[in-house]
Amino acid sequence: MKQIIEYFNKLNDQVRYAILVFVIFLIILGDIVFLILPQMNSIATTNDQIKQLTDDTGQGASYKQRIRQLKKGLAQEKDDLSALNVKIRTIQEIPSILSNISSIANEYGIKIDQLVPERSLQEVLTSTSDTNYYALPIVMRAHGGYHMFGRFLNKLESQNMYVIMKDFIVQNDESASNSRLFSLTIKIILLDNGQNPSKHI
Repeated sequence: MKQIIEYFNKLNDQVRYAILVFVIFLIILGDIVFLILPQMNSIATTNDQIKQLTDDTGQGASYKQRIRQLKKGLAQEKDDLSALNVKIRTIQEIPSILSNISSIANEYGIKIDQLVPERSLQEVLTSTSDTNYYALPIVMRAHGGYHMFGRFLNKLESQNMYVIMKDFIVQNDESASNSRLFSLTIKIILLDNGQNPSKHI
């Protein structure tokens, strides 16, 4: 571990920051894949189990106890899913999301040159009977100070939305020695209640 830390410290700032962004991306992606989607499937399965146990009244007290446990587990899973859903925005909020990103950038002195949703590249993550979950990539190009851009990313990740960052590139800004050019794709996790996302974006 010590050798790994020493090797990491020898890397330049750009490489270290790229590694950090990649690790954050993996963590957020893991939250989506291993928390949100399994919990939705678990809730559907638990509902079926409750109905089955409720219909079978001839099994006595043991089934009643099992039903209580399942209901308690279902309530907990719904609470957990509700907490996760707070960060999943709706398609109607896309303009306010873009405005929020711009406001945070301005707060840290980051000048946005481009902030464009790539509608043709939206990715469906999962669907239920009445809701579609998908990722909308937003291409961002901006320039500003290296450390201020890091603070901008930290603030963006703390907002009430799931963001996944990829294709992160940092270049020198020839117009200013203390400025950098940043290019990245920000994937925003969105939901659409029973509609086709491509009709709304």
